[in-house]
Amino acid sequence: MTQFQSGPIDPLRLERFEFNAEVIRQFKEAQSIPVDFYNKNGQILIHRKDNASEADINKLQKFELQGIYYLLSERHKVGIQVEQPDSVNGKKVSYIKLVNPDLTLQMARQASDLLKELRDYPLNGNHVKNVAKAIDVILDDFANSQDVELGLVNVIEVMKSAGVETDSEVLTKRTVISMAMKLRSLKAISVKDTENSKAQQLNLMMAAYMVDIGKVRMKLPEHGNLSTEEFEYVKNHPIVSYLMIGNLASISSPVKTAVLNSHRPYRGEGLNNNYPSTAFLEKRLGEYYEKYKNDPSRSILVEDMQKQLYLLQSNSYSEDDPAIISIAGEFASLSSAQNWRPAYAPITAMKLILNNSFFSYNERVVKEFFDFMALSLCENKSVLNEGDYVIVVSTDSQHKIHFETCVIKEINKNQTRPLLERVGTIRPVFSNKGKIKIVGYDRKTFRPDARKAVFNLANAVDPRRVIYAIDPELDPPLFDLIDKSYRKTAPKSVA
Repeated sequence: MTQFQSGPIDPLRLERFEFNAEVIRQFKEAQSIPVDFYNKNGQILIHRKDNASEADINKLQKFELQGIYYLLSERHKVGIQVEQPDSVNGKKVSYIKLVNPDLTLQMARQASDLLKELRDYPLNGNHVKNVAKAIDVILDDFANSQDVELGLVNVIEVMKSAGVETDSEVLTKRTVISMAMKLRSLKAISVKDTENSKAQQLNLMMAAYMVDIGKVRMKLPEHGNLSTEEFEYVKNHPIVSYLMIGNLASISSPVKTAVLNSHRPYRGEGLNNNYPSTAFLEKRLGEYYEKYKNDPSRSILVEDMQKQLYLLQSNSYSEDDPAIISIAGEFASLSSAQNWRPAYAPITAMKLILNNSFFSYNERVVKEFFDFMALSLCENKSVLNEGDYVIVVSTDSQHKIHFETCVIKEINKNQTRPLLERVGTIRPVFSNKGKIKIVGYDRKTFRPDARKAVFNLANAVDPRRVIYAIDPELDPPLFDLIDKSYRKTAPKSVA
């Protein structure tokens, strides 16, 4: 029988619930919500329930972004009751390689041929049919792989022998990584692979494939460190890509929405790197609508533009797929050689994504990318480890933002929610050259913390978010400063 609470629970007695496939599957197989769940203030959200339906259990997910918690004393009731013979930081892993080399290389070479053709000819239904067939085959093969939720997404290794141009390499990696992340996130909330979930995966893959095709019609700079003017020009490519697919009936409207909003993954208030802006998109779509509204040959595009304008004006488009496409695309680009730099190693690429995440992604997509993809993209090597230094950010009740340097004391499953000890505070250096970025940290503002405050982002109701990995190779001066400060006050080990 359910016991109802008469008032809020003390937040210090609560632990954050982590959404993962093993635990959700356990709930569904037992047909039970085994504990009461609360918000961060200790107020009840969902009561414990026996004979719970799949719909009852799926309701848990809607609270994920705001955070959902349970009593520390009831941790054993929601634990993963499986053996973990091979794990990294307490997270089970598999060394099975999931990416099919033949199918992936075939898709990469097909993409190369398509991008070359699109420089001179419009995208047509036959192109879309061929792409749909390729992604359907690779999705079925991947979804039926052994250990699909834990195995290695070895797309970087496979692509080394592709012999295709960088744009085709990035397209293929982005599509495969987006597929894997979407599949794993869907499996985390559902035991069964329904036809509906497969349609969602295929839509995401089609959008990930098509998102940058507009670049073949643009004269893009072939160097790094873009000027503000150059970057403003680059920002037009989602609109160009959308217009190339907008009049095709064989591409569904959700795919077109994801393409149009592919660089708009940040949801919420405050400065961010979403582009193009909502006002700019509404203006451009309005202009194209007026241009084509009486053209019968553009009727599909006109009808879809009305849908897109409604979604923009009502702010009701889902950022989930754009966020997956954006972060997967960033990893794909960083792990591929460009004209102005060599490819980054996977772990370095992950750290660069984290270090540039503050204005680009919500905490949720970064956490999920690290949870679902980091180990399998990095050959089961953890990106963050005990002893590493990181920077966390938090906002107080006065809306003042604080940046704290910390050392990782312990990691348990979620790399971006470790147990931390504060080393000190520091101020960032901002830049707004095309993108808003933290370009570094002012070492003169560093202030050590003699109290050595400890906080656990996994278990405590804590507003902090890890946004920067202080890496000895990426930022040697900052690493040396924090390392010397920490070692100066760290207890000496006994020989």
